[in-house]
Amino acid sequence: MHKLIRNIGFLTVLLGLGLVSCDEDYPKSHIAPYDTEILSIKIVNAGADGNTVVEGTIDEDNKMINFPRLDMTTNFSAISLEAKLSEGAALQNSVLDFSMDEETASKTLVLRIVNQKRYKEYFIRVRKRIPVYGADFEKPTVYDFSGDHIYPDYGSLMTRCASYDGEHVLVVSRKTAPHLLKVSDLKSGEIKPIMLDLTGVTGGTYSYNMGALVNGHVYIATLSGSQASPLKIYYWDTPASAPEVVANINVADIPGAGNRHGDNISVNIDKNGNGFIFFGDNASTKFLRLTVSNHKTIDSPKVLTSSSDAGMVTNVFRIEDTDQYVWSGLRLPVTLVDESLGEKYKMNKDHLAIEAVAPRIFTFNDERYLMVCTAGHGSASKATPSLVVYNLTKGSTVEEAMQKFDEGDNHNPDYTFILGGSGNGAALAQTDYHIEKDANGKDAKLCIFGSRTDSGFVICEFPIKQEEED
Repeated sequence: MHKLIRNIGFLTVLLGLGLVSCDEDYPKSHIAPYDTEILSIKIVNAGADGNTVVEGTIDEDNKMINFPRLDMTTNFSAISLEAKLSEGAALQNSVLDFSMDEETASKTLVLRIVNQKRYKEYFIRVRKRIPVYGADFEKPTVYDFSGDHIYPDYGSLMTRCASYDGEHVLVVSRKTAPHLLKVSDLKSGEIKPIMLDLTGVTGGTYSYNMGALVNGHVYIATLSGSQASPLKIYYWDTPASAPEVVANINVADIPGAGNRHGDNISVNIDKNGNGFIFFGDNASTKFLRLTVSNHKTIDSPKVLTSSSDAGMVTNVFRIEDTDQYVWSGLRLPVTLVDESLGEKYKMNKDHLAIEAVAPRIFTFNDERYLMVCTAGHGSASKATPSLVVYNLTKGSTVEEAMQKFDEGDNHNPDYTFILGGSGNGAALAQTDYHIEKDANGKDAKLCIFGSRTDSGFVICEFPIKQEEED
């Protein structure tokens, strides 16, 4: 019996060794015989010639495949893909249609990898290398002389007008008299007023009230508080020059003119020194338009019909290199007009800031912008005094751009700077802009300016928009 048990034990050991030996020789099973892994992927027909190869990146966590931006000349309707996959796997579709309209920058589709009855899906995104235009409003450099940093001459309604040309700021101050500030000084934190020579500057209800900087020259107008009060325009060829009287108008001699001009001024003089100066009357019934030649010859006064919605805070500014103007007022929406205020298109007032005045339309780095300043006129005004910029690029003409803006669902501004200040009864506001060029004459920096009575002024600078890296 003892011998039998011993033999059985021996056989058990041999059987166990045999089983171990068989396990070592038996081929291991494949856990996933039909894998659907993607190891690499590329587009093989990018570019105008269809021969450019672009490698993709695979984000396994988010199941997203991205490619560098593709040239606009690529045939997006038939993007051809090649991929390195698990053994036996294939792309369900190796050619995908990524067609997009002109305004769409990217498109995402679903890519399926199949292997027998198994499959895995990824999102695959293709982007256009669309040229980047306009200003980068996310990177402003601000020189703030408003709000808590208000320029001392503002306050108690003593400064109702300022202007800017990139080199100087003109402050038409009743407190310390009109003067210039060098922008370079302001940028370095220095206040060094350049006082204008006021020899012979007399007359009017106020001898100086409104003004503008144009082509390096200074224009300042009196306030004609009644038809018996003269409306004068003074001219300084340079900041150091003596003033010249370039207009001395007896408003009573102009049939149909308003009773009070000079609460606002709109100077529209081109690089050759020709153009118009507009004065809207205080009662919002008439505009007085003066013709300017060679900077200093001002004549041919013409009375134009205003709008009751314009109010005393109103301006008409020419769109550079065109014969079109843009006009707005306290209750008058931004309106495209001709030189006689003939209406071409009136924007929807609900799509712009309240009391959007001092409108400017200009182009920078191939994008078109509308800039306004919100007045905040009167103690009950709901407008927050601000400098505001809207994008009006869509549209081949300004009129079409205004229509597209109104018809669109995005009426948000590209940029807003809050000037601050409370509502007041003389909330005159001004805007200006200056475009710096690079060595090749291309747009390099956009500089905008806003000023408002009892709020102060601001200069905001923006670089050109740069293409994001892939």
